[in-house]
Amino acid sequence: MKISGELKIIIGSAVFAFIPVCVILGNASGVYFLLFGRLLLASILLFILEKNKRKLFSLPKKQFIFIALWSQLMLAAMICYFLAIKYSNVSVSAALLGTQPIVIVFLASLILKQRISRVNIIASVVTLIGVMCITQLTDIMKGDFLLGECLAIMSAFFLGWSFVLQKKYLSAFTGRQLVFYQGLFQLPFLLPFLYFTPISFSGNVILAIVLLATVCTVIAYTLIYDGIKAVDAQKIGVLQSIEYALPIVIGILFYNEKPTLLVIIGMLLILGSCVAVSFRSNESN
Repeated sequence: MKISGELKIIIGSAVFAFIPVCVILGNASGVYFLLFGRLLLASILLFILEKNKRKLFSLPKKQFIFIALWSQLMLAAMICYFLAIKYSNVSVSAALLGTQPIVIVFLASLILKQRISRVNIIASVVTLIGVMCITQLTDIMKGDFLLGECLAIMSAFFLGWSFVLQKKYLSAFTGRQLVFYQGLFQLPFLLPFLYFTPISFSGNVILAIVLLATVCTVIAYTLIYDGIKAVDAQKIGVLQSIEYALPIVIGILFYNEKPTLLVIIGMLLILGSCVAVSFRSNESN
């Protein structure tokens, strides 16, 4: 059965939403060790699965440089997200990725020269209102904007850039190949950070790394990257909105987090904009 690009992004994003669970599971170790272990294991698995291994290492110079830079954008996004979970909580840090659709819609217009549809403009505004509800706008205006919240928004910004640039310049590669290159180019930059981060090989940490590598990297990113090639750039951020809402539910069910009514309203606004754009997108196809 052929899976549509939209469905691939939704499924991949739903799986990606379990990253906070893995980060908390591996809490005995530092963020950078979890990132390094995740990328190393994922790269090994993808290399084993790749049939044409020689082709992986025959990149033209221009593509080599661009993939290297693109990989660092993704690395910056993941570092910001993992740290946001550490400094904030599952609900707020994940929900703040709701700014990503706005970033992507803007960049799609700027870089891909796509006309911004009225539905996407409305959805972006609704998403922004949802984010304001989640972050408590009154606290922001008082200057009480937490480090974790800032890091989560930075993660959304870096992700938006990486997805749009991938759509424009890397459509010739399969999702699996891009995930492999991503790990390969990111690992050397993480090595120096291992010296300053706690390292643990407890059962929970190993399990967290295995889940991050297989489920939240190989499966999630392959689906998302393959889906991106088949859909309009403006849809990407909105289709990923399930990624922002699921961790809030997870936080409530498994970590006894108690979001306020305003946070719940914000989550519903973000999901509502996702549903509206998804239905509109399907009608226009």
